[in-house]
Amino acid sequence: MKVHTNAGMVMEWLRTHQPATVVQISASGLLKARAAADAVKYGMRHRVFEEVKRPGAGPNDRPSIQLTGAALPAVRKPASGPSFEGLLTAWGIAPVPPQLQCRATLKHQLAFEGEE
Repeated sequence: MKVHTNAGMVMEWLRTHQPATVVQISASGLLKARAAADAVKYGMRHRVFEEVKRPGAGPNDRPSIQLTGAALPAVRKPASGPSFEGLLTAWGIAPVPPQLQCRATLKHQLAFEGEE
């Protein structure tokens, strides 16, 4: 999961540079602006980062980000989704068709007028 990895990179960077804004994180060359913003949002959702209002900052100023001390959650393996074989089994259809016995094989050949 890319955003989880990026959030870990931001955590490591913030250990020596906190508090910092997303602009400062991306200006450091660690991540591009969009990736840094996504990583910070991910960390905020998991309470790894918190916003800090700087004294004297206006309402339109960007808040600084600092670490809370919490660890990132472990990456979960994606659950195996539905499979076509599972649907066949649920419907009672064999994934490999059974070999049916046949008594005789008939061959029909059509002849057109003028052909022998």
